[in-house]
Amino acid sequence: MKTTIKQYRRMKSLLALLALILIFPATAATDPVEAKQDTVIIELNNNSKIVIITKSREDLASLENYDINQMVKDLNAQLSDSVEYMEIQDGKAYVNEDDEVEMKDWKINDDEVRIKLGGVEVDVDPDEMERWDEDDWEDRKKVTYEAERVDKTTHHFNIDIGLNNWLEDGSFPDGNAPYSIKSFGSWYVGLNSTNRTWVGGPLFLEWGVGINWYNWKLEDPDYRIQEGANEIEFNLALPNQVGSKSKLTASYINATVVPMFDFSRGRRKITSIESGGLKIKKYSRKGFRFGVGGYVGYRIGSHTKFKFKEDGDRDKDKERDNFFLENLRYGLRAQVGWKGVELFANYDLNEVFSAGRGPINADGQNASLSAISFGITL
Repeated sequence: MKTTIKQYRRMKSLLALLALILIFPATAATDPVEAKQDTVIIELNNNSKIVIITKSREDLASLENYDINQMVKDLNAQLSDSVEYMEIQDGKAYVNEDDEVEMKDWKINDDEVRIKLGGVEVDVDPDEMERWDEDDWEDRKKVTYEAERVDKTTHHFNIDIGLNNWLEDGSFPDGNAPYSIKSFGSWYVGLNSTNRTWVGGPLFLEWGVGINWYNWKLEDPDYRIQEGANEIEFNLALPNQVGSKSKLTASYINATVVPMFDFSRGRRKITSIESGGLKIKKYSRKGFRFGVGGYVGYRIGSHTKFKFKEDGDRDKDKERDNFFLENLRYGLRAQVGWKGVELFANYDLNEVFSAGRGPINADGQNASLSAISFGITL
């Protein structure tokens, strides 16, 4: 939110007036703490006034960083009738930086806990929450505003949730192949610590590290996934066994870099709610964005699971091994977003299994399988 020349001049005039007023000693308060403070009261009309209290006259200089006109304008437009009182502290004030204005993040004390997940940030003060009850929620303070300033680098934690499969020579395996994957139920999950750095204009760079899990669930649960002498094998269960689930799971630690074009240039809609020791902020991105980048990962674990009935009794086998899986994975990642919705797609450029260790296909050759996943980012 940029200030106009007229607003800027009005604000400078107001600050000059305040400076002149503070030249004269402020009236001493009866409270010894208040006696150490300077107080300025500006009567606007019979019903309205502005009260400014500073602990020292040097603090007056900091007022030059605040856009009071914009603050009053936004609060007047967005403050609901149900809210009778709102306090804007230094950590949550309108501050001019490069002619742009935004509400800054909350300050967090040493005894508070901050949780950030996707577009939601929660601050909890344990001491205050001990005295909190549901009536406090009825008296909560809520305000919605837009932040237009682009921070150089921001950090957030997000979760990728989607489906995964694998491709054989660019297409999904034939449905009759024993290694054919059941798409629904083959879940992909990723936990990511991501940084977002502004490069310039609409260009951002998203980079970070995370852990992800591939879950390949077989279309035919009667096949067991086993490590053979020379390659991974998909073998039919014993005649007295009836399979209900058969899957291969592999986990990786990854590093990701994705250049993003954000045509809203980082603008966000922010809704903040305060109730006692609980503070909640919800961030919603604006506009359209997309990007394509890459990732590299290293396998940290893998196992198979086979659930079945044997002679009417339920049972399961779980085995941990490397199953001829490639330890290193690398590939391409695409991201596209519109406002609060973010989608992703990953494609491994290398094979899931080591060369010559994939399952035997219908041609009697080792199948070349590459992992693919897609879904939504929370």
